[in-house]
Amino acid sequence: MNWQHKKQPPFNEHLGVKIEEWQEGRVVISVDLKPEHLNSQGAPHGGFITTLIDIAGSYCGLYCPNPNRRRKSLTLSLTTNFTGQAKTNHLTAICTLTSAGYKIFYSTTEVFDSQGTLIATGQMTMRYRSGSEILEGEVIEESLTENIKRVPI
Repeated sequence: MNWQHKKQPPFNEHLGVKIEEWQEGRVVISVDLKPEHLNSQGAPHGGFITTLIDIAGSYCGLYCPNPNRRRKSLTLSLTTNFTGQAKTNHLTAICTLTSAGYKIFYSTTEVFDSQGTLIATGQMTMRYRSGSEILEGEVIEESLTENIKRVPI
């Protein structure tokens, strides 16, 4: 599977996000919770769960079968609904593409703990960045880290 060799953004790697499955219109990501992911009550922080929804929600519309190419998007809208509390330290987010046009796509994500407890749901509206509208995407020319180093502070 070509997606297994694609480098994730540094932020996703920092969080420990793993891509379990990825195909056109669907993605499954997972994470093992660390102390820094928790709130003061020892539960996964709502912002962390929302971040998982944001990552999954964008990935499900950005699948690209070529390992030397990529697709990019911007979040236009993100709604999160918290539905339960995690009972385990492993979370899985499953996202499906609900609709897509040439520039805009919509996705729905569900986040579960390893016992199958539904923790949260999310709905997103995303905009493809130029060059990312088609499945073939764009050529990867440089790493994300190189882009960040050039941004003036």
